[in-house]
Amino acid sequence: MKSIRYSVNILIISLLSIHIHAVDNLRIANIRSIGMGGNGVTQSGLVNPALLTSNKQKTIHLDYFNRYSMKELGTVHVGFYYPNNLLSAGVDIFSFGYDGYRESMFRLSVGKQLNEKWRIGVSVQYACLQTQLFEEVPGQLSTDIGALFSPVDKLLIGLLIMNFPSVSFGYEDTKIQELTGYSIQIGFQWEIINNLLIAGTAESNKETTLTGNIGFEYTPFDNFHIRAGMQLSPLLPSLGVGYAFSGFTIDAATVYHPVLGVSTGLGMKYTF
Repeated sequence: MKSIRYSVNILIISLLSIHIHAVDNLRIANIRSIGMGGNGVTQSGLVNPALLTSNKQKTIHLDYFNRYSMKELGTVHVGFYYPNNLLSAGVDIFSFGYDGYRESMFRLSVGKQLNEKWRIGVSVQYACLQTQLFEEVPGQLSTDIGALFSPVDKLLIGLLIMNFPSVSFGYEDTKIQELTGYSIQIGFQWEIINNLLIAGTAESNKETTLTGNIGFEYTPFDNFHIRAGMQLSPLLPSLGVGYAFSGFTIDAATVYHPVLGVSTGLGMKYTF
């Protein structure tokens, strides 16, 4: 009976994390972006590899995002970005779940600034699923392609094709459809006045025909940021704050789901 209950718990958590939430469990945007509704196309190098060119110093990231106050639905990320005039590079490792059900991803990304207006980036990631219900370890190898365009000062437009193309391994016996689906995103960020930034994204993916998000960041004084946003379909409001000091940046965010409850995230970045 104990093993049956354990298997049922794994299935419930798997269905909750993959089907109900309908997102990429592994590749969260950074905590700053989550507090603004989740726009990663123009704000998070974890989503758009072209943003690697925005880093002027070497950077170490550590992020934790916990869905619905369940420790089994937590995502941990650690990453390192190395800027270079020729080609900037980044390495990221993600882990979602717990001992009985774990999704993991390793990601290598590069970015290049072509001129004052255009930047491009490419990433390759390998994701795998480990669960005690199956002997196999399904995996997926995929590619992201991103671009950034700055037509005028303080306006940035981004385009991202995520997880396409992709190749899957070991799904036949486990009956698992996918780890992550494809996504096409177009986003923007615009500093409309001093200390006020707005950002938004429109997205088409395998789960939904069209979704998106909108958010803003206000800087009342140096190094302190207040954020709010909204994700559409489903409607998920979010709030966040950030503070920078001595090379460190600390970000916190919370997202509210009307049925499943509150999700929280905490991130730390160190530049040197």
